[in-house]
Amino acid sequence: MPGWLTAGLLAGVVVTTTPDRAVTRHDFHVSYTRMAIEPTVISAQIRLFTDDVTRALIERSKKPAMTLDSPDGDAAFKAYLVDMFQVTANGRRLLPVVMRGTLEKNMSSYIVTWTSTAPITSVSMHNAALFELFDDQQNIVKVKHMASGKETTLFYSGGSTADQVIRF
Repeated sequence: MPGWLTAGLLAGVVVTTTPDRAVTRHDFHVSYTRMAIEPTVISAQIRLFTDDVTRALIERSKKPAMTLDSPDGDAAFKAYLVDMFQVTANGRRLLPVVMRGTLEKNMSSYIVTWTSTAPITSVSMHNAALFELFDDQQNIVKVKHMASGKETTLFYSGGSTADQVIRF
């Protein structure tokens, strides 16, 4: 992640300590996704605040607790992505495959792929992750089309419902 973005994302984070662990509180709600589009595969790294994504998965699953860095956590996150981060290539909806979920300090990071049966010439997506929890949620998706080198950044804020389309 570029240093300026890291500094900007972490500027509003307050860390306090309890006797047994550090607790992160933050006054803003944001996710950051870096996405690469190959001929038939879309790969992404999705980063979210751990406390936010944990809360979303617990509320969705109705379980009292959730361990994100586990097979159950990855499965719960995949189910969440199917509904909240929809990706379509060439007019066909793609289903995500969660390759790995890891906890990095106070952020959770997921490696996700979507695979198309045909070369990708257009992508439509809507990232509504955490919109159900926070009115001020913002989701940033930085996209790079590897064959053409074309880069774009998509921005989704709470309440936005429209797909954004990229053509190559």
